[in-house]
Amino acid sequence: MRSIGRYVILGLLGRGGMGAVYKAAMPRTGRMAALKLLRPSEELAAAADFDALRRGFYREAQLMASIRHPGVAQVLDVDEDASGCPFFVMEYYCSNLGAQLGESYRVEEPTRRLGVEQSLSVGRQLAGALARLHHEGILHRDVKPYNLMLADRPVDFAPEGLLAGQCYGDEVKLIDFGLSRLRGEVEAGRPRGAVVGSPYYAAPEQEADPASADERADVFSAGVTLFRCLTGRLPQEGAPASALRQGLDARFDAFFARCCHEDRAKRPASARALLTELDELAAHWRKLQAAACALPHDASEVEPVAPCVDGALRAEPQRQGLAGARERFGLDELWRPVSCQPDRFQDQGNGTVRDGRTGLLWERGGSPYALTHAGALAYAERLNAEEFAGRTGWRLPTVDELSTLLLPEPDLRQLCLAGAFAQAQRRLWSADRKSFMAAWYADAEHGFVWWQDVTCEFFARCVTSGR
Repeated sequence: MRSIGRYVILGLLGRGGMGAVYKAAMPRTGRMAALKLLRPSEELAAAADFDALRRGFYREAQLMASIRHPGVAQVLDVDEDASGCPFFVMEYYCSNLGAQLGESYRVEEPTRRLGVEQSLSVGRQLAGALARLHHEGILHRDVKPYNLMLADRPVDFAPEGLLAGQCYGDEVKLIDFGLSRLRGEVEAGRPRGAVVGSPYYAAPEQEADPASADERADVFSAGVTLFRCLTGRLPQEGAPASALRQGLDARFDAFFARCCHEDRAKRPASARALLTELDELAAHWRKLQAAACALPHDASEVEPVAPCVDGALRAEPQRQGLAGARERFGLDELWRPVSCQPDRFQDQGNGTVRDGRTGLLWERGGSPYALTHAGALAYAERLNAEEFAGRTGWRLPTVDELSTLLLPEPDLRQLCLAGAFAQAQRRLWSADRKSFMAAWYADAEHGFVWWQDVTCEFFARCVTSGR
């Protein structure tokens, strides 16, 4: 098994022009970590001075290590491999915002959307992290969904009565300081004309003259990121947020018109100012939701959705690689299943919910803590040993079964209604494997299926086929 320094390499997480990021096991403890190794591409190595790249790499590690803030991923170690190439080791997180949205390399393509409350939480955490960086004179200059890791907030119990939209949400961790710059710093080592930032997310002045960008460039990128979370689109397309998502109003449109303005003088002056505006916008959203919930509910206002599959579903686990998975599982281009009618679920009053259409009996909640895939399988065994709800036969569901729990995105009125299932368990393991080291899971909050390393920690919600 390959090692870099003292760290055992378990797999490749990503590769870029500057090098690669690996999943690694820390010595002795085996704790998972992300290891970033400087190994520039042939093109970059030919165009840039390696000693300057090396200094910049160490500087990135130093900048990240100098910031102690909940919204910034922590650097744990810095060293060199046997060939003298530097690397640094960071906290490892299984999820990131780009994957949550389903953003592809074709950034202009539509993505999934997050809930409004969760989107605003992401925006507020990001603004707080940027405010901390800017206080130290650090400009990030590459804020985008794939540079925002997501960590589950610790849950000590699964409360009852949690409504849709009132989830625990994620802790946001900003990463990748490779393009960051200290205020007043003169850059060296970057090839002349090199792009600084990511298309669509970088502010216009940053693309035109990277050295002239200030804190308001990061504000612009944060605004684009939040717009994408709420609408699944980019503000550059021209449609206002209120036209792309029911429930948003002119106040949201005015906010994005300022944040994403081409003229930086028209944007919020700082990340702290952005955070203040987001706090006010979150309070405004809560008033909109409360007003909608106060209106009499008419079931006829809810648009009907396609019915679920009738009868038995595949119960035997299988291995399914990425190629052909969407077609095999019956998912659309954003990995979402055909929607199902939510009113078919019947709470049995004993911690279980029956699906009136398929006859499956589900846990109402699930595991009280997030577990590795092996831990999720062991949790099902414990339910059987305990004869949970007076039954045996509990098991992890297949993707086919799990997909029937994924409901359409709720509108503003439906957020007032409690669902049949507990909301604390958001990401749910399936019994199906993608490979020896990866398994499929479902995001019950956002209604899609994806895969992840089996050492990641998601929840288990078990099912039994018995009547």
